Amino acid sequence: MATKSALSVYKGLLRELSINNSKFSYRSLPIYLKIKDEYRRHRPITAKHCKPNDEILFVASTYLSYLESARKRKIIQSIYSKGERSVQQAANIVGLALPEIIDRPYSPIDQRSQQ
Repeated sequence: MATKSALSVYKGLLRELSINNSKFSYRSLPIYLKIKDEYRRHRPITAKHCKPNDEILFVASTYLSYLESARKRKIIQSIYSKGERSVQQAANIVGLALPEIIDRPYSPIDQRSQQ
């Protein structure tokens, strides 16, 4: 897995907050204030490689991945979750065709042998 820079993870988090909360500004959300505060408190230092900074960046990128996956899941679910389908619809989705049903009047087997 390629590591992302702290700035790209931060921008990604803000983008996901913006997409998931399109009804109102994400800047009023407590999660935005928390993310902003955490990034200010733990500014990544590029000259040094500190384990806590790498750990914080890992947690932030994991949370970004969670937000992206949750958004994509909602989209996929809205597209494909349309309730129970009939056998005909399910067959059409995978490219199969059901045999045609022939409507014949019902006649018992013993009457067929007499004809």
